[in-house]
Amino acid sequence: MTEITIYVVRHGETLLNSFDRMQGWVDSELTATGRQQALATGKHLQDISFDYVCSSDLNRAIQTRDLILSQLPQRPQIIAPNKTFREVFFGYYEGLNAPATWREVAQSSGYGGQEDLIRHFGFPRTRQMMHDADPAKMAETYDQVMARWHHGFEVLRGACPDHATVLLITHGTFIRTLADSQGINIVGNFPGNGSISIVKENDDTVNLIRYNQTIDH
Repeated sequence: MTEITIYVVRHGETLLNSFDRMQGWVDSELTATGRQQALATGKHLQDISFDYVCSSDLNRAIQTRDLILSQLPQRPQIIAPNKTFREVFFGYYEGLNAPATWREVAQSSGYGGQEDLIRHFGFPRTRQMMHDADPAKMAETYDQVMARWHHGFEVLRGACPDHATVLLITHGTFIRTLADSQGINIVGNFPGNGSISIVKENDDTVNLIRYNQTIDH
């Protein structure tokens, strides 16, 4: 049985993050704050001996990966950036103001925004509500996102030997979906930029043993 430990890091703050816009497959550069967050996370991880590093194929994740690697005393083997680990796709809503988008999605149900929807309906239903409201019907559902996670775990398990320690740089809503699937209360609990979560994965199970550990930047 192959068991690996995965340190899952959310990328540093981007320009669109700073404008509070929906940033799924749309990409933008790290801000100065985002670069500092990535460097601080790298320093925090200096005592971990990583065997491999992987990221999503979006530039903000690759930028964060390289800044973290610049702080590590030993360079892990790089697994090619992988589309599987991209952020959730928000369809028609990509690039739009996030609070306004969620007010629009929530309007028909009488609630005020995303956190209210999650609190009352749960995250799977909330993601379905965005899909249903999307004029293009392209916003990813919860099940689609979890299918990508499961495929991603297969990719890492296939690339890494037993007892490997892996650094994975990915995205906020993507990480939040995994946390919800593990029974973590995600209401008002969104992964911070540069935050660390830890997953233990083997052939049979995936266990999120730490979620959204924030670093003093």
